[in-house]
Amino acid sequence: MYSRIRVAQTRANPFVMDRTKITHQSSPDNRIRSAATYVPPRKLARLDGSHLKRMIAGATAMVAANVEQVNALNVFPVPDGDTGTNMHLTIREVAAAAHKVAGGSASDVAKEMASRALREARGNSGVILSQFFKGVAQGLEGLDDFGANDWARCLRLATEHSYKAVGNPVEGTMLTVIREAAEKAEEQASRSRTVVTLLDKVCAQARDAVKRTPTMLEVLRQAGVVDAGGYGLFLVLEGARRELSGEEGAPKKLSVPGMGKVDGVLGKVAEEFLEHSSYEMYGFCTQFLITDGSLDVDEIRAAVETMAKSTVVVGDAKAVKVHGHTENPDALVAYGESLGTLSQVSVQDMDEQKQGFTAMHRERPAEKKAIGLVVVASGDGLRKLFESLGADVVVSGGDTMNPSVQDIADAVAACPSDTVVVLPNNKNIVTTARQACEVCDKAVLVVPSVTIPQGVSAVLNYSQQKSPEANAADMERALGDVRSVAVTDATRSVELNGVQVELGQKIGLVDGEVVTAGEDVVEVLTAALTKAEASEDALVTLYRGAGRSEAQGEKDAAALREAFPEAEFETVYGGQAHYYYLASVE
Repeated sequence: MYSRIRVAQTRANPFVMDRTKITHQSSPDNRIRSAATYVPPRKLARLDGSHLKRMIAGATAMVAANVEQVNALNVFPVPDGDTGTNMHLTIREVAAAAHKVAGGSASDVAKEMASRALREARGNSGVILSQFFKGVAQGLEGLDDFGANDWARCLRLATEHSYKAVGNPVEGTMLTVIREAAEKAEEQASRSRTVVTLLDKVCAQARDAVKRTPTMLEVLRQAGVVDAGGYGLFLVLEGARRELSGEEGAPKKLSVPGMGKVDGVLGKVAEEFLEHSSYEMYGFCTQFLITDGSLDVDEIRAAVETMAKSTVVVGDAKAVKVHGHTENPDALVAYGESLGTLSQVSVQDMDEQKQGFTAMHRERPAEKKAIGLVVVASGDGLRKLFESLGADVVVSGGDTMNPSVQDIADAVAACPSDTVVVLPNNKNIVTTARQACEVCDKAVLVVPSVTIPQGVSAVLNYSQQKSPEANAADMERALGDVRSVAVTDATRSVELNGVQVELGQKIGLVDGEVVTAGEDVVEVLTAALTKAEASEDALVTLYRGAGRSEAQGEKDAAALREAFPEAEFETVYGGQAHYYYLASVE
C-alpha cells in the first residue's frame, strides 16, 4: 500500500503585483479634460465603478508591499505563517477581474470582484476576505455610483457574511476588525460628505482594533503579536483610502499597530527575492534563508551558480535568501547549512506539479463512481499514498501553500462522480473547502480533517458500498481515532502553553499544540509521542519528510522502537517539506 518516492512540497509564492500594470482607462485621472472640470475623488460625494477599480488597485498594492510583515505575525512557531500570502494571492485576482469590467457601473465592478474573490480565496484569511467583497457587491447591487451611506451598508453586509463564513467566530481576529470598521462607518456615514472622509474614520478605527487584538485573544498576548488577518484587512482599507486620497508615492511597509516594523528574519531580502525569482520548470525548486553574522553574498552566489540553474541569491552579511532549480536539492541545502542557520526551507518538485496538473485534467473513464474523493496533501509520497487508498484527485497543498476555492472546485469537477467527499487535511483549508461547495455543480461533502494522520484515518473508512452520508459520517468519526504528532523547525521565538521556544529549535506538536522544544529531532519526537500516549499497544505510523534521508529515517525508527518497546512502529515516506516527521498514534 505504501510506496517510497522522492520529495516534495511547494510553497505558494506571494508574487509582488506590479501596480503600474493596473491601468484605469475609465478613471477620471486618465480622461482628457480641463483642470477646471476635473474633481479629485477625495472631494466627490459619490463615486462610480472607475473609482472602485482604483480602490481595489490601491488595496492590492498596499497588501503586496506588506506581505512578509503580515506573514511574520504568525502566532505559532510553525511554518504556516502565510496569511499575507493568502490575502495577496486572493486580492490580486480580484483587482485583475475588476480591471476587465467594461463601463463605469459600481454594481458591475463589485459583482465581478465578489465572483472572482469567491473562486480564488485561499486559506481562512482569503475566504473571509472573499466574504468582505460579497458584502460590497450586495451593498452596491443595482447602483451606478455610491456615497458614504452606501459604503457603510457594504461594510455592515461584509461583517454579516464574514461572521457566517466562520464556524466558531472568535473576537480578536480579522472578524473584529471588519465589525468595528462597519460600526464606525454606520456611526459616521451621515456626518461624512464623501466616501474618503468616511474612510479616514473607518481606517483609524480599523487600525485601533488591530492594536487591541492581543487584549481580546490570549494566544496573541502570549506571542506578543497582533492578529495577522486583522492587520491584512486594515491594509486593504488603508490602501483604498490612500488611492482615493491621492497620496503620492508607492505603498511602503507600514508600521504594525502597537509593534512598529515587523520584518521577522526576512525583511528586505524577501522583497528583492520575490521580485527577481525565476519560475522555469527544472528539477527541484529549492529555496531557503541563511542567517549568520558574516555571510559573503557574492561568494554564496558564485557557489550556488555551480550547483543549480535559475539561481537568485540576495541579501547581506546577516541574511541571504537562496533560490535555485537543481536535480540534487540535498546538496544545495547541505551547502546552506554549512554557512549558518537555515529557515524558510522549501523544496518543490516541479515534475510533481506537472504530474498533478495532468492527473487533475486527464480523461476519466465513462463509467461513473457512486462517490468521488478529493484529498489535499503535498509531498509525492503522500500523494501516492492517498491515490493508493482510493483518492480520485489529490490537490497539492498544505502549510505555506493553501489551494484556492477554484483549485478544489476544479478537483471536484474532475472526479468521475456526481457526489464528492473532500478531505482538507489542514485547519487553514477547511473553510476554503466548504466555500468550494458554493461554486460546484456537484454535491460536495466536506469531512473537516485538519492533519494528514486524520486524513489517512478518514480515508480508511471510505467505501463505494456506503451512501455519501454514511461515508461522511464514518469518516468524520474516524478523525477522533488518531492523535496527530509533528516535528518541525520553529519560525519564531515565543512562549506558548508553558513551552519556551527559540527561533530555529525543533518543536514537537500534538494535535496542533506545541508541547516540547529542543535541538534534536529524535529527542523532540520522542517527547511529543510520550505526550500523545504512544505506550502499550499503540500503533505509530511515521511519515518521513523531505528533510530526512532514508538512512536517517531507519536510524530514527530504531531509536523510537527502543524508547517505546511495547508500541508498534510503521514507517512511510511522505516527502512533505518543512516537517521532519508527521506521525499518527492509534
